[in-house]
Amino acid sequence: MSEEVVDNNPLKKRQRKKRKNFIANAKKYAKKGQMGRGTKMTDDLYQYFVGILDAIKQGIHDEEERQALVNNVLDRTKGEELNVVGNQLGCRVIELLLPYSSKEDLERFIEVVSPELRRLCSDNFTSHVIETLLRVSCQRATDHLQTEEEVPPKKRKVDSTYTDDHIQKCHEFTIKLCKYALNNLEDFVWDPYANHILRSAIKCLSGITLLPGEKPKVNLFKQIVQDKGIPPHLTKLDYKTVPEEFKEIVKEFAVRLSLWPQFKDLPYQNITSALLQVLLYAVKNVDKNLTKELLKKLLNESFAPDDWVSAGNDEKDDKKETDGDEGGVEERDGDVVKKNLPPVFESESAVRLLEAALFVAKKKMYTQIYARCFINRLGQLSTLPMLNFTVQRLIDNCQIKEEFEPMFDELSDKYSAVLACGNTGVLVAIAKACLRIKAKQTQFVNNLEASLKCSTPEHQKYFSVSCLRLLPVDRCDVTKLDKEYFIHIHGSVILQTILDFERPTKAVQSLLELSPEELMVIISDAKGSHVFDAFCKGRCVGVKARDKLIWKLKGYYQKLALSQYGSRAFEQIFATASLEQKIKIMTEISDKSNLLNSTQYGKVVASKLDVGGFKTSQKQWEQKWKKKGGNNVEVTDSK
Repeated sequence: MSEEVVDNNPLKKRQRKKRKNFIANAKKYAKKGQMGRGTKMTDDLYQYFVGILDAIKQGIHDEEERQALVNNVLDRTKGEELNVVGNQLGCRVIELLLPYSSKEDLERFIEVVSPELRRLCSDNFTSHVIETLLRVSCQRATDHLQTEEEVPPKKRKVDSTYTDDHIQKCHEFTIKLCKYALNNLEDFVWDPYANHILRSAIKCLSGITLLPGEKPKVNLFKQIVQDKGIPPHLTKLDYKTVPEEFKEIVKEFAVRLSLWPQFKDLPYQNITSALLQVLLYAVKNVDKNLTKELLKKLLNESFAPDDWVSAGNDEKDDKKETDGDEGGVEERDGDVVKKNLPPVFESESAVRLLEAALFVAKKKMYTQIYARCFINRLGQLSTLPMLNFTVQRLIDNCQIKEEFEPMFDELSDKYSAVLACGNTGVLVAIAKACLRIKAKQTQFVNNLEASLKCSTPEHQKYFSVSCLRLLPVDRCDVTKLDKEYFIHIHGSVILQTILDFERPTKAVQSLLELSPEELMVIISDAKGSHVFDAFCKGRCVGVKARDKLIWKLKGYYQKLALSQYGSRAFEQIFATASLEQKIKIMTEISDKSNLLNSTQYGKVVASKLDVGGFKTSQKQWEQKWKKKGGNNVEVTDSK
């Protein structure tokens, strides 16, 4: 009997499949005589689009050249619009070019697709073009409503202004398509392609540009993307100004969906959960009362209904006593008490909708969600792979001290369990909440110190190192801290946050007790270098502590300036130094100024600090520096 071979290599399991090259595949199809999937294009037109896509990928930086290309390609599609947008390759090219199209080309495509909306919205290729047409039309219809503060400075795709007639046509198409989607809601909700058109319609009508955590699409013209997306730990969502007519349609979407008999089941399927998430973010900007009604309906009927019973525990329920909670069977697993969880936590799609609900909920509704779904279960949820992110979103959206304190107390003895299972984002969320709400900061440091086993006097000096590595001190080789080691990104963020606390003494002292060689390992690391940004900028980090750090690194500034991440930390340290300290640092790095030019990072430092001018005349350099204000080093975030 042969033995089964088990592959325990975790790295192999995490390898992602190589992403297919769209252009290479298009060329391969052409060689076989297949002009892509979908509708058929002529050989000449297909080869033309392959060349255009290749040119776009190479990058076209000149604005006039780019606009000429867009006009020429869209002009080539006259008379064959439906044939082109129904083809896999043609759809991709048109989708990229429509945001840059002239008013005549955009109106032409609108006229062509309008009579065929029913078929095109459910097509796997054309639906993407319909979605792009909707976004571009809505943007052009509402651009004139935005104030200068609401619109970030960026290059317009075409002329800076559109005629009133074009704006009106874009407005009418937006209304027409969105109302068409609303009238066909029952069919579109379950269609994998039309469902995305519904989401885009709701986003456009409510003024959403990017959802929380959503990244902007990378444009193949290689323009610099101004908006990097909303990081997950931020809880503010900006909306564009839209007409009241748009908002009324959003309300209709929400009301009609909420009246469905199967509404309570919608959170438990991926396609419908994603639609409801977009709807919640949209309704937040449209009608506060409607938002409250939707959340209450989801909570009472879907997330945690009054009659919910946890599956698979019938036998246990007969043998064990409940703890008074809903279906509250308890099992102890180390420091964590296992309890039956509400139905919402059994499905990932429902959990993501719950996170959206936490984001849009007002104070009273937030409290109800916390009480029904989370209270007395935070420890268990924090140790589960999927559900720890929901705990993070719960803490991120907490704004009231009286609500945060019971959450903090419930998790205060679970730090070791959270560290053991690797869900360290929960600790980041707690640290940021302590800073934001200005509560429980000392207790957080003490709890973290205890879980890292740094409470004893002989181990307290290793607190910052253990925090950076997120390992208990007994698992760190403290004799080799002057050698490069792994720094956890969450550990770096937690330490940076602690340095912004009102009493960062333990973190400051543990950093200053490290030797210069040990400090250099942290400063030269991609994640560790940011700790010294917080050290230099922290409101409650004392001047004497900064002076001690500057003195401690004496003799190492040359090495710092030469490294990629050390050089950015060097700029921060130099910016906080007094003029006398700056002169000592400049004297040190100017002694071997030729070395600075040996790396690109050293060259940048030498240029910014005017090392050549310092060597020529120290007095003139001092006078020049005093005139500029002394702390005028332009610090960059990355190199």
